[in-house]
Amino acid sequence: MTESTEVRTDRHPLTAEGSVELAVLERSGFDESRHVGAGVVVDASGVVLDAVGDPTASIYPRSTMKPFQALAVRRAGALFSGPELVMTTASHAGTPSHQALAEHMLASFDHVEDDLGCPPDMPFDRATAQTMTGPRRLAMNCSGKHAGMLAACRVNGWDEATYLDMEHPLQQLVRSTVEDATGEVVDLVGTDGCGAPVFPLTLTGLARGLAGFVQRSDADTAALTDAVLANAWAIDGVGRANTVTIERLGLVAKLGAEGVMVMAVPGGAAVVVKVLDGALRAGTLAALTLLQRNGLVPADGVADVLAATGEKVLGGGVPVGSVRVGDGLR
Repeated sequence: MTESTEVRTDRHPLTAEGSVELAVLERSGFDESRHVGAGVVVDASGVVLDAVGDPTASIYPRSTMKPFQALAVRRAGALFSGPELVMTTASHAGTPSHQALAEHMLASFDHVEDDLGCPPDMPFDRATAQTMTGPRRLAMNCSGKHAGMLAACRVNGWDEATYLDMEHPLQQLVRSTVEDATGEVVDLVGTDGCGAPVFPLTLTGLARGLAGFVQRSDADTAALTDAVLANAWAIDGVGRANTVTIERLGLVAKLGAEGVMVMAVPGGAAVVVKVLDGALRAGTLAALTLLQRNGLVPADGVADVLAATGEKVLGGGVPVGSVRVGDGLR
C-alpha cells in the first residue's frame, strides 16, 4: 500500500440521485428506454477532467478489475506473451480460438480444465454456443484469467485448490496491486460472477488506476498494454465492441458486467462509466462520448466504432430506431 492510499470513510453506491441520463433507445419515433448512470474522465496524472453524475460513488468494477489481476499474476512470475497474455485480462467471447488459448495456458503449467475455479458456462459467441452440447469452464469468459492465476500458484508453490480465497497469497497480491494502482483502501470484498474476489472502488479511483496502468511505467504494465493493442481479438472477440474500439481507435477498452465500461488512451487519459441499471448497450456509447467531448478521440473515429458496434433496434428484422446519447452527456 502506498502512502497516498486513501481510506474511504464515506463509501456509498451509485444511486439514481447520483446519476444522469446516458443513453436513450428510440423505437419508431418514440423513446422506449432510458439508461442513467455516471462517468468520469481523468488525465494521465489522475486529475479529473470531466465528470457526469457522482464520480465519488463506489461500484464493483467486475471484469474491469482484470487488468490489475493480470498485473498481479505477471508480477507473481507467471509470464505469458502475445494473445495468451491478453487472455489473463480478457472477458473473451469463448470462440474455439479463445478456448484453445486457455487450454494451452493450462497445459503450459501442467493444469487441466477441471482445475479452473470458474464455473462452466456457455460462450458469448452464439455461433460457438450452437456447436456445444453444454457449458464448460474453458468457454467461460474468465477462463484465461483463472488459467493465469493457477499458473501463478504453480510458479510460487501456492495451494491451487484455494486460489480464490481472499486469504490466499495470490488474492492478497491482487489486493495490494489494486490499492497501489487506485490509491484506495480495499475495505470490502465481494465475489465476482467467476468466483474471484472483487472490490468496490470509486469511479474516480478506478479511472486513476487505469490511467496509470497505460502509462507503461514498468515492464509488466508495458507488456500487458502492448499485448492488448496487438491482439485485440483476444480480449473480447472479432467484431465485438471492445475489440473494434481497440483496433480502430487504439484505446485499451474493457467491459465489466452490470454496465461497467472503461477505456484508456495509452500514455494518456482514462474514462470509467457505470450504467445504473446494469445494461451493457450504453457503455461504449457513453465512454466514447466522454472521451470525444474532451478532445481525446476523433469524432469520425467514434462514429465509425458506434456504427460498427451499436445495438441494432429492429422491428420485423429491419431497423426502426437507434440508441442515442442521453441529455446528461450533451
